Amino acid sequence: MKNMNVINCTAYSNSVNSPLEYLNITTPAEFKVVMDLLCYYDSEKKSASISRTGIARDTAMSVSNVERALKTLAQKDIIRIHNNYADNGRQVENSYEVAFLNYDMDEDKLRDAELALKFKS
Repeated sequence: MKNMNVINCTAYSNSVNSPLEYLNITTPAEFKVVMDLLCYYDSEKKSASISRTGIARDTAMSVSNVERALKTLAQKDIIRIHNNYADNGRQVENSYEVAFLNYDMDEDKLRDAELALKFKS
């Protein structure tokens, strides 16, 4: 895991009026992924850059579970995924924007994702 400031990782989850309270994070996998992204968040770039394999390693989840959580979080507009490419065209690690740090969430997307999850189960 990246050498990081642990206070930075826990500050969002421990405060009483945490922005995480307002997000529709419905599974432990989604929570782990968001918390890991917060640990890698770069305030200058306004994003977190880490590979799916890196997230899986940090959260002790499989890559497929990480991909599923990332997909669901993106559908809910909690995160936004940006694909990054090297000069030779090869894809490198993605960067992720987090809703309450970079932008206001799209309420319609959030509502649609909630309805889709209800009808799936």
